[in-house]
Amino acid sequence: MMKSPWSLRDYVFAAFMTIGMVASIFVIGPLVPVPFLQLVAWAPFGGIFLTLGMARLQRRGSVALMIIPLALLLAPLSPAITLYLVLTVFVTEAVVYLRGNYRPKANRLLGNVVFFASAIAIGLPSAALMVGGVFAELLTKPWLIVGLAIAAAVTGAIGWWLGEKIVSQLRRAGKLDADS
Repeated sequence: MMKSPWSLRDYVFAAFMTIGMVASIFVIGPLVPVPFLQLVAWAPFGGIFLTLGMARLQRRGSVALMIIPLALLLAPLSPAITLYLVLTVFVTEAVVYLRGNYRPKANRLLGNVVFFASAIAIGLPSAALMVGGVFAELLTKPWLIVGLAIAAAVTGAIGWWLGEKIVSQLRRAGKLDADS
């Protein structure tokens, strides 16, 4: 039997970061009436939890550990969301894999930017094909998808910055093991 690189504490921490991301989308989502703008508005908040998770877990696969369980839980409700989350995690982990892991701040920034930009770039076309409606209209405006992906990358970077501020405070207090 193979030993997991993750401890029970890692699984619990990842679960709490996932819960934080979900709770924050439930707060932000209703405040943003345009569905395809919700991810851009949520990215600073989701980025905080993503950064905390990457800083604590540090290994390759950290984003997957936080997001894949959520994707699987959402499968009965929305195959479109599940598909885009799995693909987004795959892209994020593949890009960061080439750079090592999530120990350095720069890789956590890269992870956030890639996660949120690819969530738009993968999520909106997936929603257009699977859900239709307002999302299908976006397929006729690829420039809008590119603009939203850039906006999500920027707001995800803001979430990274806020998350790193929290990481720094937690490290000073001795409550988090994370390299700079």
